[in-house]
Amino acid sequence: MKTIFYIFSILLFLICVVSCEKDITVDLPKAEEKLIVEGTIDLDEFAMVILTKNSSYFDIMTTETVNNSIIRDNQATVIVSNGIIYDTLEPTSIEKWPHFAYIGTKIRGEIDKEYSLKILYNEKEYFATTIIPDTVGIDSVWFEKVDGFDGLGFLGMNWTDPSQIGNNYLVTTKNHGEQKYFFRPYFSMHIMDDILFNGQIMSYTPIFKGFEHNDYYNDYYDPNVIDTPEEDSLYYVNAFFFKYGDTVSIKLSTVDANSYKFWSSWYRNYMTEGNPFTNPASIKTNIEGAPANGYWMGYGSYIKTVYIVDSLNIEIIR
Repeated sequence: MKTIFYIFSILLFLICVVSCEKDITVDLPKAEEKLIVEGTIDLDEFAMVILTKNSSYFDIMTTETVNNSIIRDNQATVIVSNGIIYDTLEPTSIEKWPHFAYIGTKIRGEIDKEYSLKILYNEKEYFATTIIPDTVGIDSVWFEKVDGFDGLGFLGMNWTDPSQIGNNYLVTTKNHGEQKYFFRPYFSMHIMDDILFNGQIMSYTPIFKGFEHNDYYNDYYDPNVIDTPEEDSLYYVNAFFFKYGDTVSIKLSTVDANSYKFWSSWYRNYMTEGNPFTNPASIKTNIEGAPANGYWMGYGSYIKTVYIVDSLNIEIIR
């Protein structure tokens, strides 16, 4: 009898719980709209600024929404100044994502010069300043073959850090014949400082092939050419390693402290994303004014171009 009563009580409890269920609709908050700035002025080059808009964390990301985030044509006014000349950047199509940028026509980057950026967009104003530090030359470059792969490997380089502390470096590569722009190498951080190596010989290795770091618009993956797991593995290996016969430019760029802080905080944010045991790392932008994220950077770039002959020989082109 007690057993029957116990079972009846459980059933009654479950009926009550089910009958009390209620559909709840949660209005997820929309993120505050921010302008995303990716702006650079390189030594002897005109300024280039790419503008996009952020999206909410819970937004469904599609190709359409990503394309709609791009600010193009005359939607914004972008002005760069060296204190004497004012250069209103021209809306221009480019051959990398997002395939649109604002590019200068009057001011080329010079060492130790300060450059201001002003952006007018959606009735808001944004400001930033940067400098182009002195260049640091690349002393040597080498190629190291990876065992088990025919003619594939990675590059490495050395340079001598100046005696004064506070130098910050950024490494990018361009594989001629495949790429028209410099990209961050795949794998590892592409930034370094001289806190532990001031005045010493510094090295960066391995240097893998760079590519467009964008989930929707990259320049290395084509699913139409992959049919089997073996082809998949081989395709990725060829995409990220250099090979015999490649002509490669390595760019060693000196950047100011704010530029280094941006990339350093970006990597911390990337590595802690989704980790419940760490505090979120905010990205340290140098864009001021209305709410924004991103960077305005001056590059003191030194470029070394090499031709990979084989595992023991590379030719220095320049």
